[in-house]
Amino acid sequence: MKIGQQSVVTIEKIVYGGEGIGKLEEGIIIFVPFSAPKEKLRVVIREIKKNYVKGTIKEILETGKGRVLPPCPSYGSCGGCAYQHLDYETELEIKQAQIEEIFSCFKKNHSFFIQNIIHGPFPYGYRNRISLHVRNGMVGFYEKASNRIVPIRSCLIASEKINVLLKKWLDQKRQYVGAKTMHFSLREPEIPSYGFYQVNRYLLEKMRQLVDETIGREISQIIEGYSGAGFFTEYLKQRMEKIYAIEENPLSVQYAKALGLKNIFFIEGKVEDKLADCLSQIETAKAAYLFDPPKEGISKEVISLVNSHPLPKLIYVSCNPLTLKRDIQRLEKSYVLRTIRPVDLFPKTPEIECIALLTRKNGS
Repeated sequence: MKIGQQSVVTIEKIVYGGEGIGKLEEGIIIFVPFSAPKEKLRVVIREIKKNYVKGTIKEILETGKGRVLPPCPSYGSCGGCAYQHLDYETELEIKQAQIEEIFSCFKKNHSFFIQNIIHGPFPYGYRNRISLHVRNGMVGFYEKASNRIVPIRSCLIASEKINVLLKKWLDQKRQYVGAKTMHFSLREPEIPSYGFYQVNRYLLEKMRQLVDETIGREISQIIEGYSGAGFFTEYLKQRMEKIYAIEENPLSVQYAKALGLKNIFFIEGKVEDKLADCLSQIETAKAAYLFDPPKEGISKEVISLVNSHPLPKLIYVSCNPLTLKRDIQRLEKSYVLRTIRPVDLFPKTPEIECIALLTRKNGS
């Protein structure tokens, strides 16, 4: 086996991250981006690792399930999307299967249910914000696993409003020629200009409703960690007696406080530093944790605090199923997994949002 060698492989499945996986005749595992399920391919070996290799498609010998022509001219070079070469039904089936596989390890010790993946009406034009990079007059996104810029004039997964803003920005900043990379974000006018806010404009209300349903009516007090600009807080205020919302970003806290919500206490600081104070202010029997951390997941310090002071429920909103799995394993001391609700918040990309419900173990 050497770089540049050609081989034939049939793709068994698409794994989390968007690459197809199969076995070469020699029994070696190979990962192939932009492949389809059950597709027979001639591939070129591009990278050799200890336990697997990576390849690129040289020729499609037998077309796999769901393959379509990608609509974006930058697809394949731009690092943002992974599923434009598949129809949306196939993409949803793949993501459902990925979630089933990732969380299968809990079947032995947990009685839980994975719901069918929830999706919006359109897989394109959904993003209410994008982040771009500029260098030497080029404006665009990074290539996958690279800091090379792929120039763009528009983005198919961004909303029409965002693409209008992008055109204006390109017209005004066309002369930027610096060698240093500059970064900037474009957001729809109604989206807070700083701090975290959900990205899929078609599923904003649905995400709030799903989290509210997952919390349940018996819960009336919330400790919310990583609360951002108050995306869930603002919705939950309608029926909660108290919410203690902890957020490290001072601008996000400032924005959230400006909402003027009653019985909502926005606290600036790290969750691990502020959690204990919040616990002393609530009635444990009718309270729950709500966490929506960045993709890195919850810190070990927060996990330790939560295990030591378990509330009846813990709702975990995650944009990374792998760190969600890791954190649920760390919470098994005091919690049992009950449900996973996958949400396709990022169509055409490899990402999958999940809403997990955990309940306190008896005796914890």
